[in-house]
Amino acid sequence: MQWLFRKSKWIHKYIGLILVLFLIWMSVSGILMNHPNLISGLSVPKWLVPSPYHIENWSRSALIKLVYSSQNPQTAYGCGKQGIWKSEDGGRSFAPMMAGLPESRFYRKTYDLLLLESSHNQLIAATHNGLFSCDLATEQWRPLIIADEKFVKLQQVKNSVLAFSQSNIYQASLENSSLDFKRIEARRDEPESRVSLVKLFFDVHYGKAWGLPGLLFFDFLGLVIFFLSISAFYAWFFPWKRKRETRKIKKASSRKTRLLFKYMLKYHLKIGIWVAVFMLIIGGTGLFMRPPLLAVLAGSSIPKSYYPGFLPDNPWDHKIHNAVYDEKSGSIIIDAEDGLWQAPDDFSQPFQKLELEVPIFVMGSTVLAPYKKEDLLIGSFSGLFHWQRQSEKAFSLRNGKAVNDVSRVRPSKFMVTGYIRTPDGREFMNTHEQGIIPINGADRGELFQQPAEITSGFRMPLWNYLFEIHNARFFKSWIGALNILVVPLGSVLFILIIFSGIYDWFYLKIVRRKKPVFEPEEQKMGELELGVESA
Repeated sequence: MQWLFRKSKWIHKYIGLILVLFLIWMSVSGILMNHPNLISGLSVPKWLVPSPYHIENWSRSALIKLVYSSQNPQTAYGCGKQGIWKSEDGGRSFAPMMAGLPESRFYRKTYDLLLLESSHNQLIAATHNGLFSCDLATEQWRPLIIADEKFVKLQQVKNSVLAFSQSNIYQASLENSSLDFKRIEARRDEPESRVSLVKLFFDVHYGKAWGLPGLLFFDFLGLVIFFLSISAFYAWFFPWKRKRETRKIKKASSRKTRLLFKYMLKYHLKIGIWVAVFMLIIGGTGLFMRPPLLAVLAGSSIPKSYYPGFLPDNPWDHKIHNAVYDEKSGSIIIDAEDGLWQAPDDFSQPFQKLELEVPIFVMGSTVLAPYKKEDLLIGSFSGLFHWQRQSEKAFSLRNGKAVNDVSRVRPSKFMVTGYIRTPDGREFMNTHEQGIIPINGADRGELFQQPAEITSGFRMPLWNYLFEIHNARFFKSWIGALNILVVPLGSVLFILIIFSGIYDWFYLKIVRRKKPVFEPEEQKMGELELGVESA
């Protein structure tokens, strides 16, 4: 045990020092990300954002949908994560159309548009902060539903409009002069309600599983990790600095400095052992937050009764990625976290599981729309596919090849974020990294010129900025593909220093029953260093 103690001290000291910066940025970013409402109004200027995040050719979901006017094909409305845009020259140039939308760049993200020209002369937008309506005469947006949930899709179904959020379905009749959306019940035919392992691990990782008390408690744990990181560094730095001063016959460290060291070391030991189990939970779940281990969780689930926290009775809670009205079958198809679901368009029957041999990336579909009257168009980070109803097969819309591999965890070279079809029949797909790409032999010409507001006036919402730091994609510019290993490797080392710290405490307090080494002020430097290493 003494030999193991020496090894454990070395691991805890030196690996801990290596992880200091990693744990500081993880704790700070994690706390802030837990409360998006508090930082939603803040954004980061372009010069502080690495170049791969700069938007070129409408990349990074800047333009995911373009709706053309049936009365004037030269007028089009586009949306994406940079807001809503209007074109008056058929999609060549764009100007912002955001009067009345939230000032926050975080909440201005728009995921779908629905143009109601003939009935209401309105444009409806599904945004990150609710549902908005714009009178086309005044071009002024007003809220229809303000909710703390992301709206992902809009569909006109006969004489009504359906709005899909991540958790709910809302319906409004077009027969009324004003759109009054009401939440409707959408049942699911499933023998047992289940929770995906991805949701379980993410909810446990930052405390959401236990609601606001859980979030606040994990905020406290983030502060603890921040303190342990700072105190660990100081507990190493003070003896190192004092040694150098002694060798150079400099003035001894001040009393305040020595007291600060003792304070740091004392509470590093005490607080560290108190929260060790909770830190293991954070480190253990963090190990699965990024590929390759994220793929282990994909497609797996547990019964709802095994979920450790609180879950609403809503079977769609934070599960809906996309939806479409399939007029051919008279049904609604929902792409949810746990697969595709289908039900009659009047919701008279519960949703049934639908199996289609189409690759849909684990993050969900970004394109789900009718195609060629009878078929479906399905796109995600796995690519863009034409599902043919007659053959029940999917074909790549980019090269026409039949799809044989339906993996949900391997992204394509072209990670699709949107699809655009012009009035003259030209087709384009938008991709996360490359931007807008013509498909099926389309000639782009002068279409889709990126406005100056995006090219030179780009700012990144602070929440997204922190998220990219938290998952280490931020560092791809410097370390390339190795960025994918930063979080899993950091989590493994974090778990290792926690276990070594527990063992050190157990050995000193239980096996040797040794008192803390920092009690007398006039200790020898060798004893002081033993205490530091034990910490």
